[in-house]
Amino acid sequence: MQVPQDALEGRRAEVLAIACGGYALPLEGGGVLPPPGSFACEGAPTSDPAKINIEPGDPWARPGAETPRAAAETRTTVGFDPGAGAGPAPALNVNILALDLGTKTGYALRRRDGRMVHGTEEFTPRASWAPGQKWLRFRSWLSATITEHSITQIAFEDVKRHGPGQVLAAHAYGGFRAMLEMVADQHRVALVPFGVGQIKKHWTGSGVAKKDDMLMQAKVRGFAAVDDNNADALAILHLAIAKEKREWAAPPAKSKTRRTRKAGAVAHERTA
Repeated sequence: MQVPQDALEGRRAEVLAIACGGYALPLEGGGVLPPPGSFACEGAPTSDPAKINIEPGDPWARPGAETPRAAAETRTTVGFDPGAGAGPAPALNVNILALDLGTKTGYALRRRDGRMVHGTEEFTPRASWAPGQKWLRFRSWLSATITEHSITQIAFEDVKRHGPGQVLAAHAYGGFRAMLEMVADQHRVALVPFGVGQIKKHWTGSGVAKKDDMLMQAKVRGFAAVDDNNADALAILHLAIAKEKREWAAPPAKSKTRRTRKAGAVAHERTA
């Protein structure tokens, strides 16, 4: 049955509009659609060549797929790296992605088959970018990563507070975390937060470890971490795997004792 061209174009516009919102539907009559979560769509703010790089072949897609999408400006992927001297990886029934959220997002993932990929994905904005470019690119990258590796669980650093003078860092973390929660919900992926001190202590033995300590521990364990963000992601993944294997459990919360002020009774003698 021949589909009228005007009907096909109308259907195509409808599907593209849905795809740009993070959802994709099959296109009647054929054609190439962007992947779920991609913002490399016709009419989207990120389709301007002056503001975005569109890769002709998506390296995150499954073999044989050609799905153009928004790409971050810098990608460092270390690739398969089980750690020096590591024997056969124990079986896990989940595909875990660990994230150290930020403009330079460290990531580390481990699949059921034992394969590991880790590195750093950068979302530093250019002067020509619209304000939302950073978030669109992060969303596109995360969605594609989840789809490519069939991620079922995302572990991340649960930052409760930022120090003095870190207002911008706090704003950035909040933005990345909001996008993470949204994309995870779209893909029905479980989120597993870990405290900053928990991650550092499990990785180095100290809950107040510095960046250099995290990097050194990654090197000791046989990982070629490209920077401290990558090292943090490896540490998060290490803790997530231990939790999944029931080799680690969060310590019980410390009970807070209330300090009460005892009011002393003062006797006032009244003279008649």
